[in-house]
Amino acid sequence: MANTDKNNNDNLIVSYLAIRKAIGWLGLLLPFILLIGNYVVNNLDILNSNFFIRTDCYKCNESYVSAGSFKFSISHYYYSTVGELFTGVMCAVALFMFCYKGHKLRPGEKGLTDSAMANLAGVFALGVVVFPTASTNCITDNMRIFLSSDNTGHIHFAFACLFFITLAVMSMVNFRRTEVRKDFGKLKNHKTYLLCGIIMLACLALIAVYSIWIQPMQIGWLDKTHPVFCLEAIALIAFGTSWLIKGKLDLPAAIKKMMPGK
Repeated sequence: MANTDKNNNDNLIVSYLAIRKAIGWLGLLLPFILLIGNYVVNNLDILNSNFFIRTDCYKCNESYVSAGSFKFSISHYYYSTVGELFTGVMCAVALFMFCYKGHKLRPGEKGLTDSAMANLAGVFALGVVVFPTASTNCITDNMRIFLSSDNTGHIHFAFACLFFITLAVMSMVNFRRTEVRKDFGKLKNHKTYLLCGIIMLACLALIAVYSIWIQPMQIGWLDKTHPVFCLEAIALIAFGTSWLIKGKLDLPAAIKKMMPGK
């Protein structure tokens, strides 16, 4: 009977680790999946190929014209050739968040439980999908039949901010909680969790500074570097790294295995 209980507990632990890894991989790979996927579709001209698409059914018989593989932000891929991938990954992240339970508060601890924080992150992730970002590109490179208004775009931005803030707090606080309260922040990987959370918050702050004060100045060379996309990608990498480490993935070993000749 004791062995059965131990096996059930081990399976439960494995499931938690698997969910953490799944969330981590989805977050870390999202910007690369979108960028590479959009690049492949555009450069192979798949949407103007009769082999894949009935081009005679296009409205006004116009061909699809790409506006480039890089978008202003991760969210702007919603309107691109990989829009379904964006919504699918965000919905998958939300689902895993809702399934994630984590640890309960220990005696004397304050704040929200892992489950409550994960549920909030799941709600915010769905909000990002339900309220798409606003866009100004009405003529080309828009796979949707509509464009969100600025009001919807503001709601989208609020959900995205809350999503990253929640993830940052989970990394800096929830992930560093221990059985012994005095060990908070002192164990292996605790500094990494803190750093990942700080990176996410710093990226949010820089995005706000750029969007509010710098972007209106229209600095050509800076705009061409796609700063919002790059900052969001960095934040997602930090988010993914935090969850992968929490899922007990040995990142250095995994990277070493992927290196040629290793």
